[in-house]
Amino acid sequence: MSDRAAGDLVREVESLLLPHPGLGVPIPAYGGRSIPNVTSSAVRALGRDVAGEPGLLPPLVDPLDPFEGRRAEGPIVVLLVDGLGWGPPTGLGARPEEVPLAWRPHLRPITTVFPTTTTVALTSLSTAESPSRHGVVGHRLFLPAFGSVVELLRMSPLGVGPSEAIVGPEWSPSLISAVPTVFRRGVPGTALSRDRFAPEGFTRLIYDGAAYTGYTTAADFAHLLAELLGRPEPPPLVFAYWDELDTVQHVRGPRPEFAAFEADQVARILAAARRSLGPERARRTTVLLTSDHGQVTTERAAEVAIDREPSILAHLAHPPTGDRRAGFFAARPGHVEALSEALAERLPPGRRVLSMPRALEAGLFGPPPFHPEIAERLGDLLVLVPSPAGLTYRVPGSPPRLRYTVGAHGGLEPAELVVPLVTGTLAELGAGPSDA
Repeated sequence: MSDRAAGDLVREVESLLLPHPGLGVPIPAYGGRSIPNVTSSAVRALGRDVAGEPGLLPPLVDPLDPFEGRRAEGPIVVLLVDGLGWGPPTGLGARPEEVPLAWRPHLRPITTVFPTTTTVALTSLSTAESPSRHGVVGHRLFLPAFGSVVELLRMSPLGVGPSEAIVGPEWSPSLISAVPTVFRRGVPGTALSRDRFAPEGFTRLIYDGAAYTGYTTAADFAHLLAELLGRPEPPPLVFAYWDELDTVQHVRGPRPEFAAFEADQVARILAAARRSLGPERARRTTVLLTSDHGQVTTERAAEVAIDREPSILAHLAHPPTGDRRAGFFAARPGHVEALSEALAERLPPGRRVLSMPRALEAGLFGPPPFHPEIAERLGDLLVLVPSPAGLTYRVPGSPPRLRYTVGAHGGLEPAELVVPLVTGTLAELGAGPSDA
């Protein structure tokens, strides 16, 4: 990469991180440089009129859109690598020498959504809409219809042992998200993800309307991707998901060697699929690779256990929601100011306590029209803590965590918010060193 190109990327990242004048923090670039815009570009390239879809976010801005407004020649693969950030110390943009060679000419920075967490990001990716519209605004989410705080990956109320407790015969994705996936909007597609995720309620939410193909290993991933794309009539849109980088960083913390290893692993998967398909089919297949968030390091000693803070609990209407790095707090009637003061007193230096209505109106969660329950789901106050701090809440009487997760995300620090976008044909991105 030339010095000029590297300088251009630095300036792009700086523009993405400019603080919003009303909030003092950066907000995701929902107008054309965020991950739901990636899906909008794919939908438009498959012949759907994005501008005519109520609520659908616009496609990627022209310098980032690989289709440049044209129709796709063949299938489109939207590949999300969970936990792959942009910035230091582990992101692709921070260590360009460790980016797979074939990806380097195609690498640009964009933002994820807020909160910078998987449940919110994957829902935004599959709907091509912002959290403000679909309503999935946190890993832990207050759902008025159920009268409880629900952990979305488990689809169970906080503190309830069995998973899928709210997924009964009458459950449907519309109970969680106010907008349909792009598959329900009429875009035929297939989700390629872990086989063990297939029966989960959250999988049903984000891939509603798509076929599902489950893989077991990296070799199986490559094989199944090639099989899908090699069909006489391949699915027009393939959503592929790779989770191993996020998993190891949660356990061991974000490290450059983990990001480099997993980027190489994904590059090998694409190379294997390219070889299986042959040059012509690979040339006609477009890949848009991105991520849901990066990660920062947290420390147990820097955590604030909200369940052990009576001065805060006294003012709460229900347990905090959101994420460990970005907490949402709903106050009892008349207690907003007192709750704000209690939080400011007990949280570490560098924390920010923001008015949630103000954050919503400023566009932190995306543009209107807002989800009809957005005010109830978000609460009154947003708390952002600096790394290595985190916010925790454990239901009284519930068992402690079996393992401390070192890597975390959900906030608005550069390592969490800015993610890579790598776009090109499968022939380009799956090229080996001798072909690039």
